[in-house]
Amino acid sequence: MKRIQILKAGLKLFVTQGIHSVTIAQIAAEAKVGIGTVYRYFNSKEDIVQQIWVQQKSEESSYVFQNYAPLGSIREQFDFLWERVIRYFLEHPLEYQFSYQFAASPILTKEIHELAMKDFLQFDELYEKGLKKNLFKPLTARRLRLFTFSTINGWILWALDEKMALDDTTITMFLQMSWDSISVA
Repeated sequence: MKRIQILKAGLKLFVTQGIHSVTIAQIAAEAKVGIGTVYRYFNSKEDIVQQIWVQQKSEESSYVFQNYAPLGSIREQFDFLWERVIRYFLEHPLEYQFSYQFAASPILTKEIHELAMKDFLQFDELYEKGLKKNLFKPLTARRLRLFTFSTINGWILWALDEKMALDDTTITMFLQMSWDSISVA
């Protein structure tokens, strides 16, 4: 319970103030625990960032893959999964901002990324199937996933900055644009 309180406090503070301006004392105060309690669970601010990433990606994957069965066409699976990613980020704005800010951070080591992203390798399996059917441009499955993720992430940020309604019609348009950008047809 206290560990989760600390992670939630860190998430909020890192997103709103940035990692360099946040102190362990601020995290402890926001979590309503003592500084010693923070250090009982975490070695440093960087450790907190890493564990937020792992926790957030676990929650995101549970959301994205809920009710997912790799059935139907590659396009139907693509739309289902990426729509779930979009909806997760729209429903979890702090987590979206954290993901956007820290995805490429050197604080997140290769080992942390591998641990946090293991469930998302299902996207790569989908892309592999599409590559075998010559549906996608000749990139690796991983690069196709990263390109699509970066593109959708950027569009969400742009839409939020522009105060654009992210309704079903807009989400469908984003999915179509994402598909069009990687497909060969």
